[in-house]
Amino acid sequence: MTQSDPGPIEIVLSATCVGDCLVYGGSANRTLLCSGQRSDDFWTISPITHSGTGSRYRGQQLDEGEILLLNPGGDVYQQVAAGHRQDAVSIPVALAERILQAEHQTSAEDVWKRWCVRSDPRITAHVARIAQMLLSESSAGHARTRASVDLAGKIIALVQEARQVRHAPSSLAQRRRIVGRAEALIRSRLDNPPSVIELCEATHASRRLLFYAFRELLGRSPYAHAKVLRLHAARRRILARRNERCVQQIGFDLGFWHSGQFAIDYARLFGESPSKTRLDTQQKS
Repeated sequence: MTQSDPGPIEIVLSATCVGDCLVYGGSANRTLLCSGQRSDDFWTISPITHSGTGSRYRGQQLDEGEILLLNPGGDVYQQVAAGHRQDAVSIPVALAERILQAEHQTSAEDVWKRWCVRSDPRITAHVARIAQMLLSESSAGHARTRASVDLAGKIIALVQEARQVRHAPSSLAQRRRIVGRAEALIRSRLDNPPSVIELCEATHASRRLLFYAFRELLGRSPYAHAKVLRLHAARRRILARRNERCVQQIGFDLGFWHSGQFAIDYARLFGESPSKTRLDTQQKS
């Protein structure tokens, strides 16, 4: 998870357990880019309310009234706009499959082929109210296994009623593959960022398709995404080595050859100079 807007970031997260189910939500004052892979252990259902509309998931804008159904182990490319809040309910795979088979005489594969978006403002609002109510309560009363069965059964029944199923187009899967391979190469070489030709070779994509895929899924060019990842890596290293005068060396290690430009780029993203990050952390410790 990396920030896209410049300045200091504040993230608010809340979570509770309902038996074996997880209910959680979060928001931030800066636009965030989330990428990676979800847990293999859960199906995740996320209602998109007014406070989350306009964000993007896998290159597609999210609209109020939609419900994201996210498959276990799937990849994540989501852009969350500054100030937006998103809640979610994660249901253990075994429990979801049991409920679908027993209560709906169907299978998880039939309902959620890979991932999809359903749209129904009434049902979305209902699911959102359930999540917000659980998050506002103490989790002490939700430890029983029966509680997770009841919650999962209710959420799945609601989503089964939702209308207007949309599946991701096949071309989007190709763009996810391109970005996934390119990002993996970038992350493996933060100290020596790959060139565009190397990214094209690794993804078997043309330059035009490479840039288009990054813009659509991540909202950044490959150059900009690589720089943001390197700046976040620099911040982590500065925090880890706060007792050392290490800022310039860390910049060099991550391919920022001009220390002045490194400081400018860092301050533009995080709202403070790299030296201030080190000194403030040192004083707090």
